[in-house]
Formats: sequence, structure tokens, C-alpha cells
Amino acid sequence: MTNSTFTPPRDLLTELEPAAERFLNRHLGMAKEWFPHDYIPYSVGRDYDKEPWTPDQPRISGVAQIAFEVNLLTEDNLPSYHREIHRMFGKGDGAWINWVNRWTAEEGRHAIVLRDYLVVTRNIDPYALERGRMNQLQTAYDHDDGGNVLRGLAYVAFQELATRISHRNTGRYSSDPVADKIMNRIAADENLHMVFYRDMLAEAMKLDPSAAVSTPSGRSLASTRWRMLSALTVLP
Repeated sequence: MTNSTFTPPRDLLTELEPAAERFLNRHLGMAKEWFPHDYIPYSVGRDYDKEPWTPDQPRISGVAQIAFEVNLLTEDNLPSYHREIHRMFGKGDGAWINWVNRWTAEEGRHAIVLRDYLVVTRNIDPYALERGRMNQLQTAYDHDDGGNVLRGLAYVAFQELATRISHRNTGRYSSDPVADKIMNRIAADENLHMVFYRDMLAEAMKLDPSAAVSTPSGRSLASTRWRMLSALTVLP
């Protein structure tokens, strides 16, 4: 008769809970409270029932309009992102779920301020924006991380980085100081979100250094992209 000992799989999220609490508290200390309405030039607004939107009204270029629309559609999809983030990290009733809820609350402001800016300034057809939102949310979003915590952390860290870069570049390209200020504000949020995930990924790799975290092509994330992520310069 052979004696064997069953070793249950590691619960990496539970092991990471102390780090999640530490980084959440750091985030709360660094995050700045802001209000979307403070960024909107309401004085330039006009009633749409009296003056319908026309294609000659936007003050930003066609390329900038496309960039803003894509960024807004990305932010509009928050319900799907929340579902995925909650699935990946919404464990228990401690730091992880508190982070997920805080992240969602902060992200919610982004679509509000973007839509209000675009509608008030008439820089994009508001009917097209609403139809795009309806289509986007019905299409939804699904990300399969295979249940791998490290892969999930790596994905969201890079996603926050990409969003930060996109928002900053869109603001600069707009040639509108109001838009640039809005996009910088959003990018600052995305940067802090990236920092949380980046540092959580570092902690996870300390706990499980032998984990094979690979891209779909099979390249080692730990040996390539992780070095790039660690070297990122954090925005002030």
C-alpha cells in the first residue's frame, strides 16, 4: 500500500492579501479626489432641441474625434471590465474586494467627464456617441486568463499602462487645453491603477517565482515584459 499526500493548489490571492491591503492603503493616500463637472466648460453649451448638432461644429480634428470616441467607448465598457476584474480578484471581504470596488468607482468618472466634455462642446455627434455606447455594452468584453493570477495581474498592468498612454496622447493631439487637462486627469488615475497592479505582480512573482507566465505566443512574460514593466517611470 502506497502512502500519498495530496497537496492542494496554492491560493495565491489569499497569500497576496497582505500586499493587496498595503498597496490599497498606499493608493488611497495618493489618489486625489476630483469631480467631472469641474472640468466641463458649461458656458459654451447650447440646447440641442434649439440648435441640433451639425458636422461643422466640432473644434477638434477628425483624427482627434476618432481618438476621443474610441477612448470613451473603452471607458463605457466598465460593466464588463468590472465583471472580469471581480472574477479575477474579487475574493473574500478584505483588501482584494475593496480594491475592485475602489477601482470601479474611480474608473466610473472617466466616461462621465469624457461624455460631458464631448456633448457640451459639440465635438462629436451625441447621437452617435449614445448609439456607440449601446452597441459596445451589448457586445461586451471577455478576457480569458486561464485562472492564472500572475497572467491576470500582468494583463491588467499592461492594459492600464496602454490606457494611460492613449489618454495622454489624445489630450496632447487635441490642441484643446480643456481636453488636455481632462485627459491628463484621467491618465493620472490610470497611472495609479497601473502602479497597484505592477507592484502586486512583483509580489506575486516573489511568492511563485517558478510560475510560467507566457503570452499567447509562448514567450516568457517573466523574462521579457516584466523587466520592461519594472523599469517604467511613474508619472508625478
